[in-house]
Parts: sequence; structure tokens; C-alpha cells
Amino acid sequence: MSVVAINNLIEKIDQDGSGLKGYENIIQFEFTDQGEKYSVQFLGDKAVLIENVERAACVVQITSENFEKLVAGELNPQTAFFFGKIKAKGDLSQLLKLSSILDYYQK
Repeated sequence: MSVVAINNLIEKIDQDGSGLKGYENIIQFEFTDQGEKYSVQFLGDKAVLIENVERAACVVQITSENFEKLVAGELNPQTAFFFGKIKAKGDLSQLLKLSSILDYYQK
């Protein structure tokens, strides 16, 4: 189900790329409860699911349930990080950018 939530986010971005505000980077999502990894490449005004990523700017570790809540706007990214529901490796500043992107698309 986690890939469905990622695809939902990508579809929202496809409909209105202005929420990315020119953001370009790769974020990898590791779903800790499913052992799955998906990488999303943000390309300024669109996003695509990509495979075989050697190096992502940030790796976000989260359960699929919490990710679905995050995308639906039912879970605050900062609160989730503070309480350990989201863990990250790499450039943690990318989490702030991801948070603002998610905020935009939760409207």
C-alpha cells in the first residue's frame, strides 16, 4: 500500500507542480514494516518514481501506515520526527523541504 500513497503524492504533483517551488533532489523512502524502498526524484515542477538509486539526498524511514497518514495530512511531519515515527539518514535539511511539500499537497 505504501507505493499507492507515493503514487497519490506524485499524481497531486503532476496536477500542480507549483508546490515543489523548484525543488530538485532524490528522497528515498524505506518502509520499515514492509522492507520496501522507493525513491522519488523531484524535478522542480514534477516528481517521478525511480529505481536503482545509488545515492539519495535523504533516506526517510517510516512505516507504511504513518506514511499514508503523512500524505493524507493526518500526521504532522515535525511531530512525527520528534516522536521517532520518522527517522532519517543523510541531509536532514531535506526533511524540512519535504515537510513543506507535503503541507502544500495536503490542501
